[in-house]
Amino acid sequence: MKPDWNVPQGLKLLSVVYRSEHLLVKVAHRASAACVVTFDSYTDTADLERRAFGEEFFAQNRISAIHVVNGRNRWYHEPDWREAIDAVRKAASGYARLVTYGSSMGAYAALRFADHIGASTALALSPQYSRDPRKAPFEDRWPEQRREKWLPELSGALSAKVPVVLAYDPAMTSERLHAEHIAREMVVERLALPHAGHAMAAHLSECGLLAELVLEVIRGSADLTALGRRARTRRKQSQHYLIALSHAAHRAKRNEVAVAIARRAAEIAPDRNLGWHSLGYLLSKLQKHEEALVAHHKAAELAPNVAAVQLRFAAAQQDSGDYDGALRTLRSLSDKPMTPEARRKLATMAFHIRVLRGVGRVRAALRTR
Repeated sequence: MKPDWNVPQGLKLLSVVYRSEHLLVKVAHRASAACVVTFDSYTDTADLERRAFGEEFFAQNRISAIHVVNGRNRWYHEPDWREAIDAVRKAASGYARLVTYGSSMGAYAALRFADHIGASTALALSPQYSRDPRKAPFEDRWPEQRREKWLPELSGALSAKVPVVLAYDPAMTSERLHAEHIAREMVVERLALPHAGHAMAAHLSECGLLAELVLEVIRGSADLTALGRRARTRRKQSQHYLIALSHAAHRAKRNEVAVAIARRAAEIAPDRNLGWHSLGYLLSKLQKHEEALVAHHKAAELAPNVAAVQLRFAAAQQDSGDYDGALRTLRSLSDKPMTPEARRKLATMAFHIRVLRGVGRVRAALRTR
């Protein structure tokens, strides 16, 4: 396709060099010897014009970057993946060092396409080895995507040619197993951070270490042992660490401890939705619906445009018997851009709530007779 030059996006004019229905590649060439190729992770929005993963950071640090943005959650197993990756490879030619970088689904892509692009190294935060149930039967997250076909040409072994810096939480079984599978096929340096949780980028950022890791990997000088030591000394200031600890306590059936830690996680960053969202989710699982509603309401107020937060708030309203309120919350999302799976979930929830509301009205009418 013909490049669409000088499209304003984020902090810097970027050039869009590839665009299709579900993929977008945009480039910012800056005065740096290295270039970073980022891949976005799981998304609730189909909006390809959103700010890409790492876009602001690389603009601020004057580092050349190529950003691959996804409009749906297929782990980049798109029919036009070759065209998009060809555009990336052409845009990246001429750099002395090339790093692929991503988190979760984006980290999978950073590994899968590193050799295609000609990367010097890959930085993968909480990556999946595969989402194909035949190759990763232990992976039960993202159930909506399990029906999606895994392209055979992207289902072989990962390339051993590109070395990897892999950061993950070994206390999470699925994360550990993905890391072990990846290490069987690629040359891996591991940064293992117990109870960091799946959102490794956020955890490292809260510890003040994400920028250091990224810049050191770009320079080829990352000291993962030293960085790991600093992460352990700073982790109690990380909201994501506390949330992961809360989940671990809940799995161990130490529910009072789990709730206390989840409250602490919400309180250390009261202006962020994540802590309240996580606290509400835990309280809902413990059938403490009124307390859960309060927590989810706070999260919803802080993140009015985040579909996942609003859907959870609607579920909490439903659990507390406020069916009309739940439907109002769902209607507020109707004009927001979102992925097909998020829209299907919204429609299913709305149908279910209307049924419950109707049943409730019938029962109320029968009681008055």
